[in-house]
Amino acid sequence: MGLARRVIKRFIPKRLLDERRLRRWLAFAASAGVHVEVRDLFLDLEKTGKILRIRRAHDFYLTHIVENFDFYFGSVVPMPEGNRLLVDMSGPRFHRLRGFSDLPFLFPSHTEPYEATEEYLKFACLSAGQVVLDIGAYSGVTSISFAKAVGESGHVYAFEADAVNYQCAAENVELAARWMGTKNITLVHKAMWSHCEGILFSNELAMGSSAVEITGGGRGSETRVASTTLEDFCREHNLEQVDLIKIDIEGAEVEVLEHAVRWLTGRKARLIVEPHLVSGTLSTERCVAVLEKAGFSVRLTEQAGVFPPLILAEAH
Repeated sequence: MGLARRVIKRFIPKRLLDERRLRRWLAFAASAGVHVEVRDLFLDLEKTGKILRIRRAHDFYLTHIVENFDFYFGSVVPMPEGNRLLVDMSGPRFHRLRGFSDLPFLFPSHTEPYEATEEYLKFACLSAGQVVLDIGAYSGVTSISFAKAVGESGHVYAFEADAVNYQCAAENVELAARWMGTKNITLVHKAMWSHCEGILFSNELAMGSSAVEITGGGRGSETRVASTTLEDFCREHNLEQVDLIKIDIEGAEVEVLEHAVRWLTGRKARLIVEPHLVSGTLSTERCVAVLEKAGFSVRLTEQAGVFPPLILAEAH
């Protein structure tokens, strides 16, 4: 955004900016065949008798949800809402996740389609006794799935910086331990970053929660959270070998990887990295450059239902 535009924006009431932004998004939804009903606390996105309900405070996700409507709606078992079907993503709720029937999952808001986890597992080729770093655990679906794959002799370290996301993940990890016997997960309430000095974090109760340095602020409640680096965490926990590193941290992947080039070099690990827009540019190219510099073979693969392609890396 240019300087003149930023200066002018300061003098426009936030309410008017929000209304203008919402009108633009509603027009986009209509063009995609999705009707949006605006309520005080939530938005109902309806398409052919199916409703996705999101928090009004999450309206900046509206375009993404519209583009991936069927992907999200089909991720869980919907509830009846009159003569329609509803998937309510407006706040923390338990859902029955399609593809994973072992237990219900408490999601902070957006549901987490199991298709993505299946893609991770297929590439990871995990076996008993292996160690996984799940960086960006959200509700813990991937963490619990990884923990099943590595068995009692393996371990998963799951990182989640958003306070509510962390609480939901903790609830799901506890349920998995009681119902499935999965007790090999360490949940860490820290942000993975390029230093250990703590960062200002935007808690959005959603998949898009990230460092304020990435989001630009103005989204969710902003709090300072503890941070760590790949090298520091592994040294503190005496992890000499890590077999899989999954990174899905909404733009912070560049910060983490560029700081960890030396630590990654020579490691016999697999990495799954989801790139994001950082300052308007997709992080794919920078992430790939770091991984190749560290000696990994890298390829891109389309994700089920969403964009952009995943980055998959493994040692030569």
